[in-house]
Amino acid sequence: MYVALSQIMTPLLSPLGFCATIWAVALFLHLQRQKKRSRSFAVTGIFVLLLFSNPIISSTLLGELEDDFESRTPAEYPKADAIVVLGGITAPPKGSRVSVHVGTGFDRLLHGMRLLRAKKAHVLVLSGGIVGGGMSEAEQMRRLVIEYGIEPTTLLLEANSRNTRENAVNSTRLLNAMGLKRIILVTSGSHMRRAAAAFIHVGADVIPAPTDIEIVPKRWAFTRLVPTVQALQYSSRAIKEYVGYAVYWLRGWV
Repeated sequence: MYVALSQIMTPLLSPLGFCATIWAVALFLHLQRQKKRSRSFAVTGIFVLLLFSNPIISSTLLGELEDDFESRTPAEYPKADAIVVLGGITAPPKGSRVSVHVGTGFDRLLHGMRLLRAKKAHVLVLSGGIVGGGMSEAEQMRRLVIEYGIEPTTLLLEANSRNTRENAVNSTRLLNAMGLKRIILVTSGSHMRRAAAAFIHVGADVIPAPTDIEIVPKRWAFTRLVPTVQALQYSSRAIKEYVGYAVYWLRGWV
């Protein structure tokens, strides 16, 4: 129930979804001949869209999440019992797509492999279940890391989780059964706050290893005042994490 509800609510709570809701209200008021109120809602929607499409606003929102934990090279991390890489980065072969497709978060998998090759642990846990049917994301990631030359004997698949909470519960249970306690947790920098808190809550000894860092220092330029699609995407990712953390806190998952 929670997973289905989150899939419905997440798009609506994004800046674009929120604006669409506001404009739908504006249209309804217009049809009800409440033109003044309709215009107010329409203008509010435009303002919200411009606000969250602003590169300065979006960089601040996403950067505040990414600054929680320091990014390091693989050599700088201490050793652990296992490296856990969270999914949300691949899509299965389907239709004309003949191989596993990777998204912008592929840095997660690369970082996990680099840590393994740096011998920071001898086990690489790939965590991600089936969302929408088909092949589990753990299996998709397994295919990719083998393609990159990782030995299958070092891999451990957690293929039942559908969200970050289940990543934490299922991966920790799997590792505890093998006597593995200390983990290097790999996920996107903007996702690490919620992910690390979720794993710590279920008893894992976590070393955060954030990657997929989007916000880097830039020189000031007037072009940063111009709304962009990328800025809107950054704002959407940030708001998803802030809302997600708030929901996890309310449910006692962090």
